Amino acid sequence: MRARVLVGAFLLTAAAACAPPDEGESEKTSAVITGRALDVLFMIDNSSSMRLAQTNLLTNLPGFMDALRTLSGGMPNLHVAVISSDTGAGDGSVASCDSTGGDMGIFQYTPRGTCSASPLNPGATYLSQSGTTTNFTGDISAAFTCIAALGESGCGFEHQFESVLRALGADGRPAPAENQGFLRRDALLAIVMVTNEDDCSARPGIMLYDTGSNTNVGSALGPPSNFRCNEFGHLCNGAKPPRLAPGNSVTATVPLQNCTSAECDGSLVPVAEFVARIKALKAAPDSEIVVAAIAGPSTPYTVNWKAPSTADTTCGASSCPWPLIAHSCTAADSSFADPSIRINQWVGAFGANGISSSICETSFAPAMQQVATRIGALLSAGGGTGPAQGPIPTCGGSSGAGGSTGAGGSGAGGATGAGGTTGAGGAAGATGAGGGSAGSSGGGGRFMSGGGGCQVGGAGANASGLAFLLTAWFAGRRRQARRRARPPGRR
Repeated sequence: MRARVLVGAFLLTAAAACAPPDEGESEKTSAVITGRALDVLFMIDNSSSMRLAQTNLLTNLPGFMDALRTLSGGMPNLHVAVISSDTGAGDGSVASCDSTGGDMGIFQYTPRGTCSASPLNPGATYLSQSGTTTNFTGDISAAFTCIAALGESGCGFEHQFESVLRALGADGRPAPAENQGFLRRDALLAIVMVTNEDDCSARPGIMLYDTGSNTNVGSALGPPSNFRCNEFGHLCNGAKPPRLAPGNSVTATVPLQNCTSAECDGSLVPVAEFVARIKALKAAPDSEIVVAAIAGPSTPYTVNWKAPSTADTTCGASSCPWPLIAHSCTAADSSFADPSIRINQWVGAFGANGISSSICETSFAPAMQQVATRIGALLSAGGGTGPAQGPIPTCGGSSGAGGSTGAGGSGAGGATGAGGTTGAGGAAGATGAGGGSAGSSGGGGRFMSGGGGCQVGGAGANASGLAFLLTAWFAGRRRQARRRARPPGRR
């Protein structure tokens, strides 16, 4: 089996290390969207400063529904659900963040705002419309407006990715009881995120939100602010955004370039894992999934500093400035957004089926029209054929395995080495003759699967579970059987 060297500007390509070693042997699967079925999940950020963006969405939702009605074949057989970005954070000491999971990806369906009574039928938790049959009263846009004005009281450490995975049961556990019946096997899936901050989904047990012992720039996590999501979730030109101000100056400004998700070198769930878990929901994801984000542009990316909220001398100065990320856009109505590095990277992983738009646009109408147009194209195709989703990539291992004599080195064509260039991952994994590529950036370990390259399931995964291990095992057996059946000259 020949080795492959995986390269790319974004660490998102690490997901490829968990694909079958020979892409020519990947199984092809076909999917059929029956009855023009469409499931649309809206993830709406409900943290502070989101009121105006929510209003913009609700104002332009009728245009989205009108665009769906004008598609060839008329309005799809439609399911529409709403979730928030709040899945809690920490021990409950963070304002607006509880320690019990927040909204836990459960569909939001109670009447809100000026809506005094739910338009949904008793027991319904999402909107459903098939022809003239509905589970709500009145117009679907009005019904959506009634349940989607989520407000601004949600957790400020947003977990957009975790909320979506939990809502769809894509994290290895069954979806919440309230969400059952929404996701249909023969339906096109569309996920639309509306948020003004980047995803900050960390695994359970990761101490990132502590505000008891981490209260200043000298503490392990730094001051109790959202900058932690940047420092431990992003890399800019290969390095973390700086916490300490140059010269301890409160007026310092540091512009950064080439910022990406830190993937296995950070504390957050890798974007590549989130991509793979969403794609694993469908047999042929390239034909069955549309994703969109109305969020902050990824650039400009600038670190500023402010006066500390409490006395802080831990940097060695009389007053230590606290870091913050400058907004990457500001709207005409003064609403704003920060760089959504991880979210935009997720959208980019879906190619033509991924749509990124700025949340600072005066109107979300063009963005919603783009989503409807792409939905129409895939519905018209009625499904298709595409590669089967490979094993779920996860970060694993903090040792130097995967070096020059390790599983990813000069062995039997291993995949990306598990070791990293620095930090807990140990020494850089060298590329052996006929072996795998060198490991990069240690920190939290590397992407691993069976055989020393990428790990599928295991303790590093968030409830990856036995099902994923069995899936990988059966896939390996099928590939072996195909190879045995080939003439000797083609092995």
